[in-house]
Amino acid sequence: MSESKTMSAGYAAVEPGPDAHEGFDEVKYARRDKRIKVLHIIQSMLSALLSITIAVFQGRVYWTYQNTKNTPGAWPVVPDVVPTILLFSVAIAALVFDGCMIVAYLQPSSKFAPWAVRIGSAAHHVVASAKAVSYGISAVISKTSFDFGNASGQNADLWSYTCTDQAASVTMIQAESNCNSQYASWAFALFQLALELLGGVIAILTLRQSKKPSPQTMDERFAAYSEDVNRRLGEATPQFTPAV
Repeated sequence: MSESKTMSAGYAAVEPGPDAHEGFDEVKYARRDKRIKVLHIIQSMLSALLSITIAVFQGRVYWTYQNTKNTPGAWPVVPDVVPTILLFSVAIAALVFDGCMIVAYLQPSSKFAPWAVRIGSAAHHVVASAKAVSYGISAVISKTSFDFGNASGQNADLWSYTCTDQAASVTMIQAESNCNSQYASWAFALFQLALELLGGVIAILTLRQSKKPSPQTMDERFAAYSEDVNRRLGEATPQFTPAV
């Protein structure tokens, strides 16, 4: 009498330990965090560069106005400097925040890093939202004042005035250059708004991806993974019947 038995050639069931799987997840999360960090650095650097440019352009036209405002006929009798000052102030505030974020990301061991991290992390979403709103409002106010000045012919604001033929005849105020730079400032403010919206999208993606699976879900994944590995090992194992 013989008895046939099917045996595996020395293979045992493989049960992947949770520690190994958690280690894999940690590596995945670390890579994701690194990618997000790179995106934040790029965003902060672009934002800082744009803020510097806007501040320089707006500061230049205001400085020109201050130095020549007492010259008869150089500027409107009652000039409107609010749009220029507003956009300049928003750019400076945004530059300070972006500078803190850059220090926190690139120089975590510097003596300024803890202070920068506290500002960057504790108020990141609040300040980012404030930047978006501020740039949006200042861009709208600047463009509205520009359009109203051209439509009414008053040109009280510095931007629309520097773009007029009357201003072009006054050499000392560098009208054409200041006209072009203020137009660029408005365009950069809109670009800043787009950057902040992009940052909001990144933050939402970060929040969604940071949600780790629940323990029950992880157990189910472990069980399914273990079953799949054992099935594959069983299919790949040579089967034989020992002689009696």
